[in-house]
Amino acid sequence: MNNTAPPTTAPPGRPAEVPGRPAAAVGYVCAEPDDASAGLFANWCERRAVAEGWTLTGMVNDTDESQPLVERPGWQRVASLATGGALGAVITITRPMIGTTTQDWVRVSDQLADLDVTLVTVGSAARTPPSGDDQ
Repeated sequence: MNNTAPPTTAPPGRPAEVPGRPAAAVGYVCAEPDDASAGLFANWCERRAVAEGWTLTGMVNDTDESQPLVERPGWQRVASLATGGALGAVITITRPMIGTTTQDWVRVSDQLADLDVTLVTVGSAARTPPSGDDQ
């Protein structure tokens, strides 16, 4: 028997809240440091967060896309926040900031979904973690 509550009904134009999942989101960027781009990326992440009903609590930056994701200091911070239950979403600019292949994206998305964390780009549809109703 599953005791997971279904998402609550939200007003039109607003996403439903999933009980137990924080509304906090973090932006994740992996790119060479550039003040102009950093501000633009943060703005895009903030706009996505607001559109989803999340609160952007910060931006995490790495600079070397060629470094494996799990070895990047910024991603390690994101993973720690997700594992600790402090996040409901991770917003990134593009999929290559996470990995070079679609399989990389799906693998990371699945790992985060197991923690009830949604991974999105600023322009993609959200992949909502399963509610557990079908387990």
